[in-house]
Amino acid sequence: MARRKRLGDILQEKGLLDRDQLRRALEMQRQSGEKLGEALVKLGFISPGDMADALSEHLGIPRVDLHQHYIAKDLAGLIPETIISGQQVLPIELQNETLTVAMVDPLNIMTIDELRRITGYAIKPVIATASEISEAFQRTQDIASTAQQVFEEYRETATAEEEIETEEYLGGAPGVRLAKMILEQAVKQRASDVHLEPREDDLRVRFRIDGILRDVMVVPRRLKNDVNSRIKVMANLDITERRRPQDGRIQLKNDDVEVDMRVATLPTVYGEKIVARVFNKSESVLDVEDFGFGQDSLEKIRRILRRNQGLVLVTGPTGSGKTTTLYGFLKHLNSPGKNIITVEDPVEYLLDGINQVQINPRVGLTFANGLRSVLRQDPDIIMVGEIRDEETAEIAVRSALTGHLVLSTLHTNSAVSTITRLLDMNIAPYMISSTLVGVISQRLVRTICPNCKEKGLLTDPLILNLARSLSMQAPEVVYQGKGCPFCNDTGYRGRAAIGEVLILSKALRTAIDEGAAEGVLEEIALREGMKTLRQNAMDKLILGVTTASEVIRTAYQVEDEEGIW
Repeated sequence: MARRKRLGDILQEKGLLDRDQLRRALEMQRQSGEKLGEALVKLGFISPGDMADALSEHLGIPRVDLHQHYIAKDLAGLIPETIISGQQVLPIELQNETLTVAMVDPLNIMTIDELRRITGYAIKPVIATASEISEAFQRTQDIASTAQQVFEEYRETATAEEEIETEEYLGGAPGVRLAKMILEQAVKQRASDVHLEPREDDLRVRFRIDGILRDVMVVPRRLKNDVNSRIKVMANLDITERRRPQDGRIQLKNDDVEVDMRVATLPTVYGEKIVARVFNKSESVLDVEDFGFGQDSLEKIRRILRRNQGLVLVTGPTGSGKTTTLYGFLKHLNSPGKNIITVEDPVEYLLDGINQVQINPRVGLTFANGLRSVLRQDPDIIMVGEIRDEETAEIAVRSALTGHLVLSTLHTNSAVSTITRLLDMNIAPYMISSTLVGVISQRLVRTICPNCKEKGLLTDPLILNLARSLSMQAPEVVYQGKGCPFCNDTGYRGRAAIGEVLILSKALRTAIDEGAAEGVLEEIALREGMKTLRQNAMDKLILGVTTASEVIRTAYQVEDEEGIW
């Protein structure tokens, strides 16, 4: 038999390890008695994924891609959860009385013997990392089927009068378990919002993931008040008050992931609807380069952010990532030499070195009042979470006029219409032309799952028509995701920004002063090289970042002389 290559040699041949690192790892191995691979990963010399690849080559044992495997809950249930998490193993396939099991350590004979005894099957080990096994196991934990076990344990024995919720009653109720499951699952599935919607006979639970609401489970009528009340208790809300809206906050830690949830209740005809907005504290603020803007738009944004005074606005509908973009701008601008102050509602991410103010209308701290106070704090850069009224708009514009760089958001459909919106808020044309530096109007498109991305021919007549109207060459080949465990069968994973970036030129400033109509302003902007949202969306389609259906959903709502596209 050919002599097996040594693990250290394999890693050095691949350029993943040098001689000194190998020497240090071998010394650690001799002292601790652990395996060489464990020592290398612990020292940070090798990533778990690279180590798994090298082990596969070293041992001749297959390396498995768990993103490509559908693992049924019943199959995962062949092995107790304590062993799956404790021994870092996961069954992935059963065929001809042989159970294929993903393992971090495929040479652990004691674990293999234990699995053989528990399952009654022959065990075929394959290699995966601990995080891959954990993620794959979590995907098998369908919240709906898991919740069904709770439903079966609880029988409708209480009368309507007995279903009065108190904290004492809730302490051992199934509602506690269901509420915990729902919130934890939302974090695991990267949901931005959790919706609990009462209906006549039940409670519908939905998650918003990558901007789209998805049905998750249905809670039966006898438990819907328990679940809602438990959420309210966690958010420090009055569980006996169901006639008026309430706002609260939940802090949750799940698998070392810390999240903040902003909870809002709303009375409906069938009970209280609850929405929890999820803020993942462990996710760092993105760099400007990571938003997904095209290179041309990115260069214009950098030009805008080089200014040391003026008004910069990020616009778009709710959920288009405006606040996330502003945080990215602040991260880009943050330095020890600048005093940056924000006025927000709510403060979504804490940024080191930046003074962040949470507005509180109950004590009179509104956006307008907060902004006035900020001006007395010697700021260089001011971020206002949102311009909601004429008063805030006027103070923001005057702040920009007096030598500050002011960043804020506004709800408008396009970059040019932002100018019209400011005029509608009674901001004088000369004030707009003197202070407005640039406008970024953006939307978010879902990006194709990289794990199940495949080619296809472009046949959608709407997209072909759009390309012609934009004088662009429609691509013959486009991409889409066919659906896999990694993306929960949606074909999408994550989102990217599309945006039009308007920089106010001399011609635009003159046109604003002269009271030019919105159409004239847009003609000037296009003539000076501004790319529209639809053009940027088509670029994303051509580059294979997103799909034709996403382009239609986010950027196709335009009119022409024949009506709606």
